Amino acid sequence: MPENKHLRFLLVVAYIVIGYFFVMNILPNLIAIFLPFLCALAVALITRPMVVFLKKLKFPNVLATAFSLCIVLALVFGVLYAVVNRVVTELSLLSRQLPSIMASMPATIESIMEKWRNFSAGFNHEFSIIDINAAIEEITASLTSFIMPATQKILNAATGIASSLPHILIFTVTFLFCSVFLVKDYDFIMQSIANQFPEKVMGHMLQVKKYAFSALGKYLKGMAIIMLITFFELFVGFTILNIQYAFLLALIISFLDALPAIGTGGVLVPWSIVSLILGDIRLGVSLLVLYIIILVVRQFIEPKIMSSTLGTYPIITVLGMYAGYRLFGVLGLIGMPILVTIIVYMQRAGLFTIWKTQTPK
Repeated sequence: MPENKHLRFLLVVAYIVIGYFFVMNILPNLIAIFLPFLCALAVALITRPMVVFLKKLKFPNVLATAFSLCIVLALVFGVLYAVVNRVVTELSLLSRQLPSIMASMPATIESIMEKWRNFSAGFNHEFSIIDINAAIEEITASLTSFIMPATQKILNAATGIASSLPHILIFTVTFLFCSVFLVKDYDFIMQSIANQFPEKVMGHMLQVKKYAFSALGKYLKGMAIIMLITFFELFVGFTILNIQYAFLLALIISFLDALPAIGTGGVLVPWSIVSLILGDIRLGVSLLVLYIIILVVRQFIEPKIMSSTLGTYPIITVLGMYAGYRLFGVLGLIGMPILVTIIVYMQRAGLFTIWKTQTPK
């Protein structure tokens, strides 16, 4: 980075503009083109420790590769099949019951508003029946306009998957071939790639891998473990409460739990409040208890699982989340704090100096 602060500022702005253009226009196309190779690379990285272990036991390279790859692929495809099969089953059941759910929604909303009117009668007499009825109709219309297109999109996606079977087959064959060769010749391929760069550049790349991607890997691994634990807590809780679509709801809420602005409380607390208003005391209290259990467990396990925190000043993290959401949507909300963390780790490693650091008092 240049010493002149104006040139440094212009350079940072140029990096941001170039990065935004790359992420929005070039990166999606690159991912689409090299997706089989990227998936195979992920499998190779997962399989690598097992291959190294078997080689230490004097297994031939081919046999160690074949054995490790079969175990990893069997586990991955087995888990994917079980999850997709359960999700499709519950979505099919939901699509059949959706018309009756939508038909009963106006009565449910009317019941909620009636209870609210009875509750607020002694506090505020400025409510108009006409205004409340208009609000009920508006809420019902909004829910209908949101749920029906979402259901139609799910059905269209299922039809699109069925018509894309030839592409899926080609993708699978390419992925399997790449997986075999990457696992078998991993050392040779990595060394060949390293030989294409000057020694100094390769040294910087290794530093980036060490500081940035190790931090990213630890963060993603920790979040994945926490999401998995949250999913099992939700699934067990919903099953005990005899809630329909327990697997699907637990899966969706556990993914929402990864969003800092939402979390499980963004779903369970409103759901509990609505249940209490409708008179279902058992469900309302049970959902609150389930949320408290999840919150307590998370506060206990998070420091132990997350070996390192984001390591950035809180206001920078919040600004990064907002900027990421405005620029890239929900993915930006999750990804921008991680990107900020990577930049912080790279500066701490001495790869560059974008800003002068100062410990807050």
